[in-house]
Amino acid sequence: MKQVLRIIFTSDVHGYFFPTDYNDRNEKPMGLFHIASKFNKDENTLIIDGGDTLQGSPFTYYCKLKDKPEIISKIMNEVGYDIITIGNHDFNYGYSYFERYLNSLDADCVCQNCFDSQNKVLFPYKIFTMKNGFKVGVVGCITEFVNFWERKENLNGIYIKNVFDSVKQAYMEIKDKVDVSICVYHGGFECDLNSGETLETSGENIGGKICRELGFDILLTGHQHVGIEGKYFYGTYVVQNLFNSLSFQEINIFKEDDEKIINSKMILSKDIEIEDRELPFRDEEDSVQNWLDNVVGYLDKELFPKSHLEMAVNGSELADFINKIQIEFSRADISCTSFANKVTGFPKEVRIRDVLLTYPFPNTLVVLEITGKNLKDALERMAEYFDIKDGNICISERFLKPKIEHYNFDYFLGVEYDISYEKNIGERISNIKVNGNPIENSQIYKICMNSYRASGACGYDMYKNCKVIEKSKEEIFEIIVSYIEKLKHKKS
Repeated sequence: MKQVLRIIFTSDVHGYFFPTDYNDRNEKPMGLFHIASKFNKDENTLIIDGGDTLQGSPFTYYCKLKDKPEIISKIMNEVGYDIITIGNHDFNYGYSYFERYLNSLDADCVCQNCFDSQNKVLFPYKIFTMKNGFKVGVVGCITEFVNFWERKENLNGIYIKNVFDSVKQAYMEIKDKVDVSICVYHGGFECDLNSGETLETSGENIGGKICRELGFDILLTGHQHVGIEGKYFYGTYVVQNLFNSLSFQEINIFKEDDEKIINSKMILSKDIEIEDRELPFRDEEDSVQNWLDNVVGYLDKELFPKSHLEMAVNGSELADFINKIQIEFSRADISCTSFANKVTGFPKEVRIRDVLLTYPFPNTLVVLEITGKNLKDALERMAEYFDIKDGNICISERFLKPKIEHYNFDYFLGVEYDISYEKNIGERISNIKVNGNPIENSQIYKICMNSYRASGACGYDMYKNCKVIEKSKEEIFEIIVSYIEKLKHKKS
């Protein structure tokens, strides 16, 4: 049995390049440079990334503030990437920013369903011939839901088309020309990989469909942040990484006669010992850490989160604080906000790092004109977060599988309501009041929310066709910082 190809696969790095979680300056066993110490690239190895690189950490936000995506390109070049595909968050700072990143990148970009205005594939598949003569075909693709989530100006002249149709055409073109075919998909699975049971029907993730209906040897997936150990699904070998450089996949392909044998291991960053070494680009990282330690302002009390379930059931002072800021900025009647899956909160002395780690999303604030019925529908969608198990309130599996989605529970300010957790979905919310007055289905209200939610993303379809009253130019992070800066409380 002869080894013919080795693949190192990362995905959803989200700007976590250095061994830190940015909660403090202490080094931790994480980050791209940390896991890359075990990549050990040779002439028959391909290093592949599945997208979502340019956004997600304080480091990437700092690069955006300085308008220097080339710093991230240099980091990727240092690691030695051969191939990348695009993640939905790679468009968050606009296509021109992403294009400059690509122009400084040594790796090839593949994304078969990304087209220009002339209906030409911008990043077509690549065929590589390894040192040993083994031919490898690599097709990339991105979830087409980026069309719903991303601001139109950030996709100016770029068209994200149907994943399956685009990938199928590329697969048919390469399958007889290569020894192994690989699809790098910034998307995940709509089904359980053990039972085959369908878990979602939105179309956001179609990894199972790709496996069932096409014949790729390997499907490298991302986006969902679910660590999937290598396994066969309908004849295709599939893997997926955790997020923020917390893991990478090492995949090995062997040949024995005409048979391909594939195995892999998912290597967790926490299992790699921290080595005493000089990291590249340390000056840039030090600049980021110094910037993060700048004090924004002072609060009367700490605003730290509790568990997601406890906050959802009993309310959250932290969410109320952010909603209050949004209402004051927008003058809307109602505000809603959500938390990331991991949130840090605010100490009395608030630093930039506290704000970025509490609100990491690259969203702007949008004010919509909605009806009472729209509001009722939105509250019912929010209430789907809950379930009853053994007589106790718990988080519904719909928000935990196939990926964790605490960020799709919205906290509201400016509206009162009763919730009955045990009732059927769509019938849980009653006695809704705005400004102390019961709502009417046709009554008009102004509500502010982030641009992601205003797009109708993730089950909040009731917002899609609502009239847009106002869009802020500032990101919500900047609005929060500006508000806290104006507080005159002195350090205790």
